[in-house]
Amino acid sequence: MSIAVVTDSTSDLPVDIAKQHDISVVPLNVHIEDETFLDGVTISADEMYRILPDQKVIPTTSAPSVGTYLEMYEKLSETHDEIISIHISSKLSLTYNSAVQAAAGLGSNGPRIEVVDTEQASMALGFTAVQVAEAIVGGSTLDEAVALAKSASKRAVFIGMVDTLEYLVRGGRIGKAQGFVGSILRVKPILTIREGEAHPLERVRNRKKGIARVKSLVAEYAPLEKLSILYTTDEVDAQEIANEVASYAPDGEPVVAQLGPVVGNYLGPGTLGLGFIRAEPS
Repeated sequence: MSIAVVTDSTSDLPVDIAKQHDISVVPLNVHIEDETFLDGVTISADEMYRILPDQKVIPTTSAPSVGTYLEMYEKLSETHDEIISIHISSKLSLTYNSAVQAAAGLGSNGPRIEVVDTEQASMALGFTAVQVAEAIVGGSTLDEAVALAKSASKRAVFIGMVDTLEYLVRGGRIGKAQGFVGSILRVKPILTIREGEAHPLERVRNRKKGIARVKSLVAEYAPLEKLSILYTTDEVDAQEIANEVASYAPDGEPVVAQLGPVVGNYLGPGTLGLGFIRAEPS
């Protein structure tokens, strides 16, 4: 039985990694004034970050439609017997709900589809999909793949140091990090995703100290099964962090990934972060 792996564009999976693992990525929508773009398809991250600082243009985002998922599932059913669909936290987006409705819509006429809410985002989600894809190649059944997706997502961690909370506030995704608002002058907030929404982790005095703290967090969470360094606009800084923490990546090479238009819409330019999966307790 062949099993297809699906995720969404908030996974921020680099194109080559998604292709390598045969992971299908469903793009979310980005709305700018009266135009709609597909996340990472018809609008790039760099284009998004050029637009964001313009206070007159406030982009919004929306989940893929049920029809978009139906189309994807029907196409995959031509070459696969089963599908596992792994998605962003249902507390951050309606993406998971659309996938569930599409799977129900196909009913018994289509392949067996299992939809997983990871309660994560970005590469914490992306690496969960990668681990599942690797397990399927190794012979895992769909039930085993679902169990792994749930286990990996509980061990997955997203951490982001943002220049400002402005974008989270205006996008309505501030979550439990609301407590940072009003007390962040001249400090850099570091956020994480816990129980499916943004939570404050800590704050640092400036960007230099923040970068040092991001590096030290890698060591604190080790050992790791997967590690990525994330950025919106500062690839040089991300690569420098990656070089410093390379020894914590299982193969010695952390993935350096740019946060895509949808995730970046809420974190903003200047964001640096981490997406990783902790090793299972021995």
